[in-house]
Amino acid sequence: MRVNGGVMGMMLAFAASTSVQAEPAVNYHYSVGGGGSSNIFQDTTALSAGYGETRLGLRGTLELEDSGFDYAISASGRRVPRYRFADQQTIGVESGYRRDLAGDISLTLKGGLEYRRSGDVFLALPGALIGYRKTDVAHAASAGLSVERGGGKSHFTAAFSGLDRHRARFTLAALRPTQLEADENLLDMTAGHIRPLLGGEIGATVQYRASLIASGERERHDRFPAQALRGSLAYGRQIGDSLTLLGEIGVVNVDSDYLGKSVRRMRPFLKAEATWRPREGLALTARFGEDTRFSDLDDALGEHVRSAGLSIETALTDRLKAGLAFEQADSDWLYYAYGTRTRTLAATLTLGFDDRHALLLEYSRLMRRESDRAADFRSDALTARIAGAF
Repeated sequence: MRVNGGVMGMMLAFAASTSVQAEPAVNYHYSVGGGGSSNIFQDTTALSAGYGETRLGLRGTLELEDSGFDYAISASGRRVPRYRFADQQTIGVESGYRRDLAGDISLTLKGGLEYRRSGDVFLALPGALIGYRKTDVAHAASAGLSVERGGGKSHFTAAFSGLDRHRARFTLAALRPTQLEADENLLDMTAGHIRPLLGGEIGATVQYRASLIASGERERHDRFPAQALRGSLAYGRQIGDSLTLLGEIGVVNVDSDYLGKSVRRMRPFLKAEATWRPREGLALTARFGEDTRFSDLDDALGEHVRSAGLSIETALTDRLKAGLAFEQADSDWLYYAYGTRTRTLAATLTLGFDDRHALLLEYSRLMRRESDRAADFRSDALTARIAGAF
């Protein structure tokens, strides 16, 4: 968290030392609604419950001489009357500073901090349910430099993010507060170059990522560090007014002192997306991806994820829009010989009151399959909300 405080302090200092050239632009947004889920915890307990949710936020921009300052504040909450330990609250702040150092060189600094309160099931017994409440603090900071020369653009970004987990407090008073998961930190350094080619753009990227886990928490919380080096080539092009294509292919080399000898180190990297707009108000999108990730894990070290998705959005009338999306993600765990398949389906109906406020009705289904079939589960949810901006 010290990293973020330092970055935010530098950005504020830069902004204060530069004269303001324009009035700040601020956008406020909100969402209020509720619904019900057949499996509120999305696990094998299959406990149903209703919930209410609220989101508020603002995002602003302050244009300065040869620079700009961006900021955002957000807060959200979800209340589950049947299982109050599952209530969620978040408060977050983000800031960014951009400055032109020279005619073709620009600097970007970003920082963010988010406080999270949430809960889950710890143990489900016949006739008894033990839950817990926990607090997490997420923080992120990055610095980027871009140079435009010779008809192309080169960029370098260094980012550091982390999740500090505090002790969980249980609904059963006899259980002492305990930290259930390890703190996580992730280092990301990316360099690349983009330039025009054959009516589109071609790019090359080199990325280094490392998950950092304190030595005292590794065995205790079953979470281990790893690192990956990726090289890839990308090409994107818009064909006419209706078709947009983007593809990126490369390789990822994964390494860790805790990785088994039989586990493949070299793995493919793929990102592909095609969007077709045959007419105004209709868009069809197909996505494919394959990559190795070190955060938001079920495994102790990392997961190699292959995903594919399809979505369609259409305007039924001037005020009524509909959307349908499907995605499947297959995850191969790197530490344990285990795998999961997650399928999600979402259907959305949006009725616009005007250009900035709307009523949304969403149905979603999540189906999870695991190597251990006893761990399979399914969840269906229906949510209605009013959302907008002003």
